[in-house]
Amino acid sequence: MNLDGTNDLRGPLQALIDSGSRINANKPEQYWYPLSTATYEVDEVLAAVDSLCSFRTTMWDKTASFENRFAEVTGRSEAVMVNSGSSADLLIAFALVNPTVRLLNHGDEVLVPAVTWPTQVWSPMMAGLKVRFVDVNPRTCNVDPDALEAAITSRTRAISLVHLMGNPCDMDRILEICRRHDLVLFEDCCESLGAAYKGKPVGSFGTAASFSFFFSHHITTMEGGMITCDDEHLSDTFRLLRAHGWGRNAKYRKVEPVAGVDPRYTFLNWGFNVRPTELQAAFGLVQLDRLPAFHAARQQNALHFQSLIAPLEEHLHLMTVDPGSECSWFALPLTVDSSSPIKRDELTAFLEKAGIETRPIVAGNLARHPVVDIYPELQEADLPGADAIHDRGFYLGLHPVDAREKLERVAALLTEFVERAL
Repeated sequence: MNLDGTNDLRGPLQALIDSGSRINANKPEQYWYPLSTATYEVDEVLAAVDSLCSFRTTMWDKTASFENRFAEVTGRSEAVMVNSGSSADLLIAFALVNPTVRLLNHGDEVLVPAVTWPTQVWSPMMAGLKVRFVDVNPRTCNVDPDALEAAITSRTRAISLVHLMGNPCDMDRILEICRRHDLVLFEDCCESLGAAYKGKPVGSFGTAASFSFFFSHHITTMEGGMITCDDEHLSDTFRLLRAHGWGRNAKYRKVEPVAGVDPRYTFLNWGFNVRPTELQAAFGLVQLDRLPAFHAARQQNALHFQSLIAPLEEHLHLMTVDPGSECSWFALPLTVDSSSPIKRDELTAFLEKAGIETRPIVAGNLARHPVVDIYPELQEADLPGADAIHDRGFYLGLHPVDAREKLERVAALLTEFVERAL
């Protein structure tokens, strides 16, 4: 069957996609400005159907092709696809303490920003590392370098860095801190595909980096993730951890014959089963072609929104991007000024009622969640920047299509609320 776009499937599939779009658009509970919108089209569906009809649904050639292309896009020599960004975080943590790598040891301390997605915390904890929260700058949403350096102790061995909401961290300062204190650096780029610091892609600074392809992220494979690095041995460790420690999954490591062991079932390490599917990789290959246009649209929308709400700066702050950084805007994070009479919860309730979907900035301050009662080592009292985001921050969606007219309506409603509150 020929699935190059000239076959008989394209028309019916396009009709189904168009029909689904109309049904969703007519649902009364739908927001007119949601957090995210579907970015895939008939080409992604056809690519997935091709895998199904070829009976190649688990990791195969498309996965390998997607890995190779993704490594090129992100400036790394190695890329290993997994079933989610969370699994990417998990394998990085377990690889760093693995006996074949041993960059870290069980019990070593890892510093993690207090505002992040929880898997950036759970993964090192599950791998036997000790996590300590570090405060963030509420304007950039990223780790505060001064707070980061002040948190370093004799037990600190690594920094788990997060480029939150697509905003690159101050890498000059952080790399200098890592060099001076001999720290391992690994990056979470799950919200920042396409971002760069002084021309260098995020994810290419540390020992390894994780990316996510969840539905609402910069590209989507529905669920899916990627680990990137520059070390062949480390990348093979990720491949072994990805699938049971199974020797046949190694790319560089030669599997030596072992007497009495079937070479097809030789296990070189322990591992999980967090393999992706060919359907996910098929989606990813098409989505990578769309990434430049997605990125340009996000940039255009973010800059337009920034200009629209500039008159509200006394009350509402849009996330600040440092000079020299290219932000791959994941969303539109806003923080209510501490001196403003505006109340965050009243504002978000107003927006929700008006048909604009909102969310907290990730999980806010993770040290204020009930989980710290179970793991008291996560308790951290003095995190004023994270508290500011927790108490006064929220975000709006940012779509990878031209949404300037809708953003003008959003800005008009924000202005209306502020004027009423004054």
